[in-house]
Amino acid sequence: MHLDPRIIRGIAIGLAILLLYGSRLTKGSVSQTPDGLAFRIKPLFAWSRAIALPAYVLFFIYITTAQKQPVPWWMGLLFISAIALGVMQMPGTITLTPTAVTQRFWFQPSKTIQYNEVTSIQAMQGGRMTSVLGDNRVKITHTSNHSAATEFQQELERRTGKRIIV
Repeated sequence: MHLDPRIIRGIAIGLAILLLYGSRLTKGSVSQTPDGLAFRIKPLFAWSRAIALPAYVLFFIYITTAQKQPVPWWMGLLFISAIALGVMQMPGTITLTPTAVTQRFWFQPSKTIQYNEVTSIQAMQGGRMTSVLGDNRVKITHTSNHSAATEFQQELERRTGKRIIV
């Protein structure tokens, strides 16, 4: 079966636009866990990664089979490295525990700032991104890909007693 590249390109561009703007328009919700309030990545953002990653793999396999030439080993290694880098840079789940704000990642060490160690809270990009800075040089960032930005800011102000710097 031969796929028309124009159709594939149109579908890919349409999905990219839908996911890009759709994830910004959705709010997401905060969830209560035994550890505290959890601000996970938005489901639409998670699904976009779950769809995009296999799509990249399938596209790479399609190109290598359609090319009818052997692919150099370094090209495959570069491709796998790019996927690993993309997975490593996914935003971690932020949890407001009774004593601290924490951020857990899949493949990176966790970050923790005790509430009494928070030096400043900065809101950027019209409030879509919030950075919490600690006196231990740790920075936890709530991005537009995380859920419930307004609730995060309000709860952080309440727990730390600090005002958000815009």
